[in-house]
Amino acid sequence: MNDELREKTEQWMQLERKTLEQRKLADQFYDANMMKLIEEDFIDRNSNKVYETVDNLVISVGTSYEPIVLNSSLLLPGRTLFIYTEKSEETLDKVIEYCNLKAAEYDKQKVNEIDPIDIYRVIKQAYMKWERPERMYIDFTGGTKAMSAAAALAGAMINVQMVYVASDDYLVDFRKPNPGSENLIYIDNPLVVFGDLEIDKAVALFKKYNFSGARERLESLQESIPDPDMRQQLHFIFLLADAYDAWDALEFSRAWKSMAELYRQLKRDVRMHPDFILADKIDQIKAQEDQLKKLSCIHDMVKGKRSNEILNTKEIIYPLMFTMYMNAETREKQGKLDMATLLIYRLLEMIEQRRLSGYGLFVSEMHYEEMKIDEKKFTFLKDADPARRVEWLREEVRDIRMKIYNNVRSVYLPDPVSLLDGFIILAALKDPLMIPAKGNSLALLKRMRSVVHLRNNSIFAHGLGPVGESDYTKFRDFVLELFMHFCKIEKIKVSEYKDIFTWIMPDEIGKRADPEVEG
Repeated sequence: MNDELREKTEQWMQLERKTLEQRKLADQFYDANMMKLIEEDFIDRNSNKVYETVDNLVISVGTSYEPIVLNSSLLLPGRTLFIYTEKSEETLDKVIEYCNLKAAEYDKQKVNEIDPIDIYRVIKQAYMKWERPERMYIDFTGGTKAMSAAAALAGAMINVQMVYVASDDYLVDFRKPNPGSENLIYIDNPLVVFGDLEIDKAVALFKKYNFSGARERLESLQESIPDPDMRQQLHFIFLLADAYDAWDALEFSRAWKSMAELYRQLKRDVRMHPDFILADKIDQIKAQEDQLKKLSCIHDMVKGKRSNEILNTKEIIYPLMFTMYMNAETREKQGKLDMATLLIYRLLEMIEQRRLSGYGLFVSEMHYEEMKIDEKKFTFLKDADPARRVEWLREEVRDIRMKIYNNVRSVYLPDPVSLLDGFIILAALKDPLMIPAKGNSLALLKRMRSVVHLRNNSIFAHGLGPVGESDYTKFRDFVLELFMHFCKIEKIKVSEYKDIFTWIMPDEIGKRADPEVEG
């Protein structure tokens, strides 16, 4: 406190205040002789605390104009919103007059002093109108308790800087702070302390496979956590959620980019911080990144009309099939049986397409005259010309159809082929897939026809109602049984793929296996 302010303060404190008129004279003395000195002293002592330009300032107005003037003069906001009540309108007028504010420099909004919802609404409207400014402050020094609390809660919700003017030397008899004791106080977002609870909420969404919801919550949280180590770990979880959100939506390129970035950052930090979140999952993350890199090629291959190449490339088609399998399992856990049925049906189609591709046959372009035949199985066709081979296949398919449908619906080979027709052709070619451990290919086809009919009743196929749990289970079990048979034939290491394609769930994050004790 400078000497002049100290002298004026002593004079002010010695003024009589017995009558209302005397109290008014004391207030007038304070305003005329001390306020400017208090403002200059406040700015001098607190200017070093101001670390950025304040674009927008929201102030709750109470019955004291002094703290509003102090922070307004110190922070010099580009635009101010005053939230006031009928009782504090006179104070607001005094602030505007003292600070010589122009109409273009401020907005004002009258609120219900005891209704927090009204205050939330006003602050949200300002936040949106100002286009979510990064350098927005809320000063909740003045106003009723409801106003201050609502302003603070709103500030925490939209994650803006909160401030107030405080004094550690309040003069009760004079109903003012001791001049020169006023200080600018920054209020940290509650996430500084409660951030881990917010992270738990994001993790809860993760556990429900709501990767999109977890991603959105984590994105808003990661810039609000002051601790750099926690912030970095939060970013790891965000990248994982982003990758899974894209993977779940079959957006393989975006999924690969996020997973690759996650692996890069983990690899960078894991030596110095082996206890960081996801550090113990780095090998699985790398394995998932490798699979997503392969899947990321699909978009360009399809765009380039190279779908047949996808089917013939096991490094691509296998991960794609396990993606269908994994996603179907996820939808089942979420209780979305119709969507799970759709994904399992797509897996069944891929099994058919992959096996047909081995014979040079593709469901959308069945060039039968160019098909490959296992001449060890069909020695009589070894020297047969393409026309003879096609005629033989036509007769075989016709015979199988007769046994399944009890009639011949067509004497021609289908082109393109439906799901069941594709498996009939595989049966005619005596593909290993159509030779089950129990029964025969005809029994397998009849069973397939039955369970596919259950799928066709789904609202996502040809039906009008949802798939029941019993029908779904029958369909799922059949397809997965066939898929395991397919994997055995193609020598796919199912357990390895399952380990790679298992979602890394939040309750596994950061857990470590106890190190083995050397004997």
